[in-house]
Amino acid sequence: MGYSAGDEQKGAGLFKTRCAQCHTVGAGEPNKVGPNLHGIFGRKSGQAEGFSYTAANVNKGVTWDEETLFQYLENPKKYIPGTKMAFAGLKKEKDRSDLITYLKKSISWFIYVYTTDVDRIFALYHERSTTHHHYPTQ
Repeated sequence: MGYSAGDEQKGAGLFKTRCAQCHTVGAGEPNKVGPNLHGIFGRKSGQAEGFSYTAANVNKGVTWDEETLFQYLENPKKYIPGTKMAFAGLKKEKDRSDLITYLKKSISWFIYVYTTDVDRIFALYHERSTTHHHYPTQ
């Protein structure tokens, strides 16, 4: 299958128990054992500023989006042989979708809008403005 929108709260719980010991998500937060994930959507692998990656991560050249993260998070060492990420992965598709949904919503959504696809930008804006009432709607 592939990524489908998941449960943001369950994803937050997964991040806290499975990811937060090595990663941060807030803008300007420091790298830990793993890189800060702020701005990951639309970024190429091995490119977070100030983090020392393996050649495998840098050379993979994948652009992170829902689908590539979905595949990667199943088994990081299989997806990028030579990565130093010690995480064994999330085998359940629902867990991966929940975690990615959390990441999409916790990492500034305007960074995620890393596209020139105007229809997608408006769809994302509409989704955010209808689910989070503090954004203006028209």
